[in-house]
Amino acid sequence: MPNVGVLGIGLIGGSIAKSLPNSVIVWDSQENAMQVAQASGIKIATSLDDLVNTVDVLVIAVPFAAFDAVFAGVQAAAARREKPIVVTNVLSVMNPVEVTEPNVLFVAGHPMAGTENSGFAAAKAGLFEGATWVLEKHQAEVESLIAKLGAKGVTMPAGLHNESVARISHLPHVLAAAQLLATPEDDEIFGLAASSFRDSTRVAATKAELTAGMVTNNREQVLRAIEALQGVLEEFAEALEKRDDQEVFDMFERAKLIRDENL
Repeated sequence: MPNVGVLGIGLIGGSIAKSLPNSVIVWDSQENAMQVAQASGIKIATSLDDLVNTVDVLVIAVPFAAFDAVFAGVQAAAARREKPIVVTNVLSVMNPVEVTEPNVLFVAGHPMAGTENSGFAAAKAGLFEGATWVLEKHQAEVESLIAKLGAKGVTMPAGLHNESVARISHLPHVLAAAQLLATPEDDEIFGLAASSFRDSTRVAATKAELTAGMVTNNREQVLRAIEALQGVLEEFAEALEKRDDQEVFDMFERAKLIRDENL
């Protein structure tokens, strides 16, 4: 297996490092995270340049807001390599990435795994076991890494990926936030909250910079998903207003069937 570098050791990058502690080298702009990683037995690079010039495969695991600047630094460092480096990322939207350095072979990636928590402390070995990991195209070295992490690699065009995750990943974040924003901040109300409310709003605990980044970077697809949801909510509202209890039952029944058949 090629030497693997991880740039950014938050939840996803840290979980890659913790899953393969003997096969990866990491670097992060946060010195505290680097110290903790080193203390846990993970090898650290001395700089971004050192990382890029040490490994064969590089995973960039930074938020949307940081990606462009970090990728520019990776390309600048790769120009000093004798052979190309394979680079992938873990962003939840596959938007175009401008590759200007011949020594960089880039393939967009997105592991369908994570939690509402963030940072190296939240990272855990085995996070990707059994998870689906999407790549925009086949890439042998990255696919080998994915398999080593216990994930199932699939290839999918960027447009189809973005449309899909808008429905099954980004919309749930919008919904969780909307539920909370629509609930009066009343201690008595929240005091009654049990598992259904806690589960349906769990992802609202994610850092806002991460959720806002994924939604705004997939704006058009998320808007379509919201419009589709609004249509279904209107159907529910109409059935309730008309006291059509059979239609309400049928909608819940159809939803249950879809979930039972697919999840």
